Amino acid sequence: MRRALVLTTGRAADGPYGIDKLRGFGYELVDVPDARARLHRKLRDVVEHRTRRPLDKTLRSTLKAWRSDLVIAFLEREALAASWLKQRRLPPWRSLPLVMFECWLAEELRHADAATRRNLVKSYAGVDLTFAWSANQLDILHDAGFHPDRLASVPFGFAPENHPFVPQAGRQGGIVAIGFDRGRDYPTLFDAVAGTDLVVDLYCKEVNLGGRTPPPGVNFRGTVPSAEYARLIADAEIVVIPTKDLAYPTGQTVAMEAAGAGACVVVSGTAPMREYFTDSEALLFDPGDASGLREQLMRARDDFQLRDSLGRAAAERMRGQFTYTQMWQRVDRELRTRGLVGGKP
Repeated sequence: MRRALVLTTGRAADGPYGIDKLRGFGYELVDVPDARARLHRKLRDVVEHRTRRPLDKTLRSTLKAWRSDLVIAFLEREALAASWLKQRRLPPWRSLPLVMFECWLAEELRHADAATRRNLVKSYAGVDLTFAWSANQLDILHDAGFHPDRLASVPFGFAPENHPFVPQAGRQGGIVAIGFDRGRDYPTLFDAVAGTDLVVDLYCKEVNLGGRTPPPGVNFRGTVPSAEYARLIADAEIVVIPTKDLAYPTGQTVAMEAAGAGACVVVSGTAPMREYFTDSEALLFDPGDASGLREQLMRARDDFQLRDSLGRAAAERMRGQFTYTQMWQRVDRELRTRGLVGGKP
C-alpha cells in the first residue's frame, strides 16, 4: 500500500476530482484539514498573501509527509509551497516525489511576458510530474520551459453513479446553460438567442454575464445547489456550454456529466474540448461564433432523433472512456511507468 499525501482545498476523503478512486489501485490517502479557527484563518491569509504560497496547509502536513511515499497537489497553486521546500532540499520534501495537476497554468503562460514565464516555471521546478487534462497544453508548458519528461496528459473524468442515463424520451427540460467558471462565454449565447424563438434557462453567477443583460428568450436563474444541478442536467433535452478559446478544456465537467447522463450537448469546439467530443457525440461550433451556435441550437431543438442519437453516443463514450476510475487508473499507470511509485506499470 502506497501512502499519498494530498494537498488540496477541502478534504481528500470527500473525493475531489474523484481522487478517492486511487484507493482501488493500492493507495492510502492522507491529508490535514483546512484552517477552521478565525484567528488561524486570518493569520494564514496574511502570510499566504505575502508569500504567494499555500504555506499553512503544506507546513502542517510535514509530519504526514515524513510517512508518505509521494505528494499529490491539485490544483497547481497547492504545489507551490511544496515545490519551494523541495527546491531548498528541506526534509522530508526533498526526497518525496511531487505530482501536481494544473488547470489554468498553461493558459496563464500563453499570455505571460518572458519574465513572468521564467518565474512561473521556476516556481514549479520542484514538481516531478505535471498532469494536464488535455494534451494540447503539453506543448505550451514545454515551450515555457517545463521539461517534457516531467509532463503528461490524462483525460478528465466524471462519476457515472451520480448521473444515471436518461434517454431523450424521458426529458422535458428544454435548453439549459449552466456553469460559472471564468471560461464561460455567455455573451455569445445571448447573441445566438437574440431575435429568435429559442428559450434557454441560464444558471450561473451574475459576473458571468459579462456586463450584458440577457435578451428575451434567456432566463437568468442564478446558481443552484449540486443536487438541483444534477436534476437539471438529467431533465434537460439540450445542455449548451459556450466557452472561450482557452488552453484548458473549460466547461468539461458540465459537458461530460450532461453527456454521460444522455443529454444532447452543444459545446464550443475548442482544441481541448475536441479531445473529449467529436461530431458523433455533440454539436460543436467555433468559439465566439454566435451564428454557428444559433444554427446548432435550432438543429437540436427541432430534431428529436438527432438529440436522441447524440445523447446515446455521448453517454456511451463518457461512460466507456472518461470516468473518474479510468482517470485515476491512468494516473497510477503513469506514476509506476515513471518510477515515482513502486510496482510494474
